[in-house]
Amino acid sequence: MTAVEVLKPLKTWSYLAKRRRKPSEYEIVSTNLLYNTRDANAPYDLDPDLAMNRWYKQYRNNSPLQHDDWNAFRDPDELVYRTYNMLQDGQETYVFGLFNQFNEREHDKGLEPQWVGTLARIYTPGRYLFHALQMASAYLQQMSPASTITNCAAFQAADSMRWLSHTAYRTKELSLTFTSKGLGEDERKYWEDDAAWQGFRVLMEQVLTTWDW
Repeated sequence: MTAVEVLKPLKTWSYLAKRRRKPSEYEIVSTNLLYNTRDANAPYDLDPDLAMNRWYKQYRNNSPLQHDDWNAFRDPDELVYRTYNMLQDGQETYVFGLFNQFNEREHDKGLEPQWVGTLARIYTPGRYLFHALQMASAYLQQMSPASTITNCAAFQAADSMRWLSHTAYRTKELSLTFTSKGLGEDERKYWEDDAAWQGFRVLMEQVLTTWDW
């Protein structure tokens, strides 16, 4: 009589077992997380002909950009939510320290009005660029075929949000000292019409209308 073999229970993170080592924090919290890659015909568990499913099938699954195993991608820096926040917390502390120093020293009052006019034209409209980068990163985050790629895009979107916030903050501060430079009012005009921004504007419009992930 053949003995019945008792099946061994799967270990936690069994899909990483082939590496024959304890998985790293990065591997545990970053890999194989997407639930919308299980069924190529219906990325979301609804009617395959639903508009959202058709969108994913056309612009992700059938994108010209293909690879046999997107889940094999790894972030060289192995950033995870915890380490990203630790890193950027230090960066933000430094930046806000500079902002506080500017206020304490009344830095903006020492700026030449002509230079502030230049900042109003080629610096403060940057928030349009940063917001476009944030939206593009968020789209990549939503559409990517592997969670390790999704995470990179999420951190990139967060970076863009920080740049946008810093630019908006400085725009408001400058406007309190220089009330006649159109700060916080004329940025859209510069973004749409000033020659200095047109290359970026065209690029961002093309990026935001490129649907393939």
